[in-house]
Amino acid sequence: MERTEFTKDDSLIIKGLAILVIVFHNFFRWVEPSVGENEFGFAAHTVYKFIEQLTAHPKEFINIIFSYLGHFGVQLFILISGYGLTKSMLNKPQSWVEFMGSRLKKIYPLLIVAILGFVVASFLINKQIPSAHEWNEIGYKLLLIHTLTPNEGVSICGPWWFFGLIVQFYILFPIIIKLTQRHGEKILFGTVLLSYAWILTNIYFYSDDPQSLLSMQNAPGHLPEFCLGIWLALAPRKISRWWLLPTLAVFGLGNYFLPFYPFTFLAVSVIFVIGYNDAKNFINRHKILERPLMFVGAISMFLFAVHGFLRQPFINLALTHDNAAFSLIIAIVYLAASIAAALIIKPLYKLLVQLLDKIPTPDRLLKADKYIMGGTLLLLAFASYHHATMPFFPKTIMITDNQDDKKIKFITDDTVTTDIIYSSIGRFELRANYIKLSVDVEIDSQGTPADQLPLLVSDITGIYWDKYYLPETDGFQPVHYETTIICPFFSHFNKKNLKLYFWNNNGATMRFRNAKINITY
Repeated sequence: MERTEFTKDDSLIIKGLAILVIVFHNFFRWVEPSVGENEFGFAAHTVYKFIEQLTAHPKEFINIIFSYLGHFGVQLFILISGYGLTKSMLNKPQSWVEFMGSRLKKIYPLLIVAILGFVVASFLINKQIPSAHEWNEIGYKLLLIHTLTPNEGVSICGPWWFFGLIVQFYILFPIIIKLTQRHGEKILFGTVLLSYAWILTNIYFYSDDPQSLLSMQNAPGHLPEFCLGIWLALAPRKISRWWLLPTLAVFGLGNYFLPFYPFTFLAVSVIFVIGYNDAKNFINRHKILERPLMFVGAISMFLFAVHGFLRQPFINLALTHDNAAFSLIIAIVYLAASIAAALIIKPLYKLLVQLLDKIPTPDRLLKADKYIMGGTLLLLAFASYHHATMPFFPKTIMITDNQDDKKIKFITDDTVTTDIIYSSIGRFELRANYIKLSVDVEIDSQGTPADQLPLLVSDITGIYWDKYYLPETDGFQPVHYETTIICPFFSHFNKKNLKLYFWNNNGATMRFRNAKINITY
């Protein structure tokens, strides 16, 4: 039995371990042989690929292990965040508004310097500034709603999804801790159960909805690990080593079977707590390990902010040689460059924090604490509900061509775009947040190679755009395409123009007929 209590030095060491694992994961996941990961969703074939590649390329074990397992470093940050916030709140109780104000004054400057770093890096590396679309994506980040907006969670800079997650934890934390202090630890266990119910509901009821609100990108998907940190901080705990065997079993099953998948994140957190109790004495005795980890841990948030948009040149360099040692050297150089960038942005961050600290919190906000908290929770709940659910009473519209279905339509080499159906589907208006679209059409590529064929495009101006690559056919053959579109909640009440067309970007020739479109919303 071991008492689990993390000191400030422990916190730095854990953060150092976590950010190193994350940095190497975000590098090696793009370097062959990459196997992918089950971070935001589950795919059983991923673990088989992991074992297959590890067996086929044993010298690449560092690459393969970080590629598949490195994303679990995020759980260490979530665990230590729950622990550290609880210790801080116990020492200095704050109202919800005071707590959120103090947190935002620290996290928002980090987001700002990260975006500035991205803009500078884009200019230095790519000789260009962010495009209009990228500025739109940056806007979602600045509003901290990117993980609540379809397709935006990992846009621009993948690791930045964590900004949205941590702010959601900040919103929920004062409520969870006060309810726990008032009603006991059953609040934590109830929160964990609700979290798993939410995750499993998303997995089993909305698994066919690839653009819906991703449960593992938002706070409800990681509340169990966060609550574990709170639970450890509330009182001295003893976690028996006997828990190691069942948690390892749960983790193993979660890599193969979907029902166990949501529990792998908590299992990793428990395994780490047990393991760290045994490992920290070894780390403390060996300063050659302790000091670098504490140094990296002290700048971990700056490393997190910059490493994502710095990786591409190093990935491109690593891909020029099929050599494990070369890839590892490039990974270390990439880490060194990220540390240098982190140290560069640190003074600017501190300056912004100092400026924000001089802005006092108005008394009116403090007096309206409960109302502001309630309004924020309602807004968060509305956004979550809006993106995570299908309509209770969906409508379905089937559209076929006004002309003879069997009439053949031609796309010539001078055609730029043409509607799939000639009955003005290109201007079909609807008011909805959830749109399920399916298209059936027969095409004849007339000998045109697949990579030169027109693209089937679905478009909602300013919200959604997607292309589908048509197959090469020998005579008329049926093609089926379907997609699900979840529109941002702030666009729910506006009518949207759904456009469906063939985009002849290569100036090719093609014939099509018998087009049918189903729209469910």
